Amino acid sequence: MSNFSSYSVFLDLNIVRGLCWSMAVISVPCNIAIVIRFILINCRFPRKLSNKTLSSLYRSRFSISRNPSIFLLFNVTLGDLISSIYLLLLAIGDVSYTNYYQRLYGSDTNYSTIRNDWVLSPICTMSRILSQVALLISILMTFIVSVDRFILVVFPRSRHKITMKRAYIITTICWLFAIVMSILVGLKSTQSAEQRSSTHFDILSHLCHMDPSINYFVFIYAILVTFIGFGLHLTSMILYIIIYRKLRQSQQIFLTSSFNRAEKRISFILASIVLTNVLTYLPITLITSISNANPNYNTYQDQLFPSTILLLYLNAVINPILLISLSTEIRSPTRQIGNSSDCNPSLGRLKITHC
Repeated sequence: MSNFSSYSVFLDLNIVRGLCWSMAVISVPCNIAIVIRFILINCRFPRKLSNKTLSSLYRSRFSISRNPSIFLLFNVTLGDLISSIYLLLLAIGDVSYTNYYQRLYGSDTNYSTIRNDWVLSPICTMSRILSQVALLISILMTFIVSVDRFILVVFPRSRHKITMKRAYIITTICWLFAIVMSILVGLKSTQSAEQRSSTHFDILSHLCHMDPSINYFVFIYAILVTFIGFGLHLTSMILYIIIYRKLRQSQQIFLTSSFNRAEKRISFILASIVLTNVLTYLPITLITSISNANPNYNTYQDQLFPSTILLLYLNAVINPILLISLSTEIRSPTRQIGNSSDCNPSLGRLKITHC
């Protein structure tokens, strides 16, 4: 290590540093834009039924306060925004702590005496909590969105559809669970960092992620999150395959072929989000499996392992780009939407697309 940046957040792993900065710069503005877009659509939706035009009825499909599926998808976007904030905190911390070490120790210093102040800083502790909140919300809400789509398309007459009331209850439980577990894991990981030498540097603790190397509770949590997360994402992918087959085999659920094409478009976008999650979880799942099967395998030997940790948050970069495609449906409300009976509000949820 030849300079103070080698003691900052990403140590001397420049590939990891570049990956984090790239993901943060892209994901933060994109996710903020998508969240604002959802909120604006919801605010512009007419409240009184008598004032609803055919165009507004079409747009109501995308109202987070009217459509349970959109409300669930909005919560996925909030999780992506938290992922973006986590990446941004790491990137900013890398720059600020490089300057901090340089001011504190000066140009003439014994590098072996530098204390690892970053891992015990309030920003790193906050980042630990945010990283787990984002991870859990991504796993849970993406799976729930997939189940919602599966019921709507494969079992359209089911009594078990997710209503707005059920959506509120489900999301509240998911957020409470994610926040409580993240605080516990974050504080336990901070305690593990405190037990190490003040001059100890390792990339896992520097990424302010969960640290399972000392605390048994965090170790069990890390294993469960890795494999259950991958399993739920894979299950979601299977559900979308079934949805796609259903859309190809039958058009009786939908009013016209144009509606069927709209359903296929929305399902393709959401399936792409799930596929992204599967692919981002695959590397860390394989490495975790190898390290558990072979104790001699050193996960810290190169830049691969920390890169796979950051890739868990790649959905924060790709998801908003995919959701921009969804917003094109909103900008063309009169395109092939049929007659007003197709949007009869008495039917509960609009029959065109429940995305």
